[in-house]
Amino acid sequence: MNFSLVRPSEELCQQFMNMADEFRMAGEAHYLDEDILSQGLGKYLEWLRNGEVAENLPPNLVPWTAYWAMSDTRLVGFSSLRHWLSPWMAEFGGHIGYRVRPSARRFGLGTHLLCLTLSKAFERGINPALIVCTPENTASVATIKKNGGLYDRETERDDGVRLHRFWVSTSPVSSN
Repeated sequence: MNFSLVRPSEELCQQFMNMADEFRMAGEAHYLDEDILSQGLGKYLEWLRNGEVAENLPPNLVPWTAYWAMSDTRLVGFSSLRHWLSPWMAEFGGHIGYRVRPSARRFGLGTHLLCLTLSKAFERGINPALIVCTPENTASVATIKKNGGLYDRETERDDGVRLHRFWVSTSPVSSN
């Protein structure tokens, strides 16, 4: 298996839309930034590219880099790497967000996706990286721990969602 991170591109748009449909059918459309995606894939790609620039971002958002995960020639997920953390992101969002499409789960691809995104964080000078997930998301908890994540504490957002915070070294010397 050849696993890699690529930058979002027009060439992969049809695969992205197929993956987006999978997320919708699984009831996970909230991972897709639907309000922007509904304006068309061109606008969505532009939004992802513009996310790397700190200007004109909505409150609580910080610059990020988007990656799409390829397993051989199939788009299997995506991740985002936040370049720095606002106070809200430092408590509830973390440096890295990642998702694996429903049909590609349970094959260890999330572990690879997070590992490669941690490498990108190291290249940006982020070490360690903060990653958060709900305690009920046992697959994500296991993925974070497989990548060396150390539990920090639980926090709760204003909407009552509980989150577990983990710190993960991004250094290639200490990662798994």
